[in-house]
Parts: sequence; structure tokens; C-alpha cells
Amino acid sequence: MASIYRALAEHAKREAYPEAVEQAHADFADLRNADVPRRRPDAAALSS
Repeated sequence: MASIYRALAEHAKREAYPEAVEQAHADFADLRNADVPRRRPDAAALSS
């Protein structure tokens, strides 16, 4: 029963703020596609 209420609440939010949903999707896509250099683990930290 709770999942039904959550789904209805999510649907209501999407209808109330469609521009926010679009922006969130765009931001997430940018994060997934970004070529951000990642910090490599320190070899000394791994061996200890």
C-alpha cells in the first residue's frame, strides 16, 4: 500500500515541477558523461 502512495506522490511532483525534473535529468546525464579525472588509489595505502 505504501508503494502506491509513493508512486502517486512522485507522479504529482513530476506534474507540479516538470522543469525541475528535466533539469535533474540533464544534470545526471552530464555527470555520467563527464570526463572527470578520478583519483587513483595510493599504492602504499593499498599494501598496508
